Amino acid sequence: MLYIIIILGSMLLITLTNGMLLADPNLPQLGWIALSTLLGTISVIAWDGIVALLIRRFPMPRRWFAPESRAFIVGQREHLFYRAIGINAWKDRVPELGCFTGFSKSEFASPRDTAYLARFLMESNYGVAIHLANALLGFLIILLPWCSAPAIAIPIALVNMILSLLPVAVLRFNSRPLYRIYLRSLAKR
Repeated sequence: MLYIIIILGSMLLITLTNGMLLADPNLPQLGWIALSTLLGTISVIAWDGIVALLIRRFPMPRRWFAPESRAFIVGQREHLFYRAIGINAWKDRVPELGCFTGFSKSEFASPRDTAYLARFLMESNYGVAIHLANALLGFLIILLPWCSAPAIAIPIALVNMILSLLPVAVLRFNSRPLYRIYLRSLAKR
């Protein structure tokens, strides 16, 4: 719900700011700005979904996203950084969209099951890759004709980037303790 409020508020702010920047605003110009903002927002959301689908379905080696993949192991300094920015106060407000993959990361169901822990970490790693790609590739909306005005496209892309980086922080913050539990589970086998 928070994300919807942020998205709608950002759309309104982008529209109003661009409207105030017009020398002689009139209704058709304001309508075009509002429509461009709406279409840009819908486009970036659709683009995020396409990128997520491509990352999940494109034939990439699963070992890239395995729990042991060096690219996804979270160091102590990074984990402490997340604590310093107060992640525990807001991490539960970031939506978890595991429903699209059939694996929810919003609850920790089997802490003693090594296979479950491996799947949890792998799904987290996919999520990190997807959200990072969305954060960066969202700026491509500036290439769309209905959203090519930089004063509209760049703020939309920035909001998308922030809303994409928040889940990255949550996933990486949770991955460090999960990885330690996973290693202990492997050692017990």
